[in-house]
Amino acid sequence: MTARPGSGPLRRLVVPALAGDALDDTLDRLRAKYPTSAIAVLDWHGTTWRALAPGAAPLTAMTVPRGVPR
Repeated sequence: MTARPGSGPLRRLVVPALAGDALDDTLDRLRAKYPTSAIAVLDWHGTTWRALAPGAAPLTAMTVPRGVPR
């Protein structure tokens, strides 16, 4: 499933709560400051939205495309 969890302020709260864990220090950096225009990739294999819970979707990647040449 793919979802974009709303505006910047909401993403700063939802992404770390859903992630619970990460492959490296990305989650720590994200919790310290969720950069403007950041895109977070959460790995979740549930079958219904009801099954989505805090800590159920590890953060696998994050990028900040701001300033990337087109």
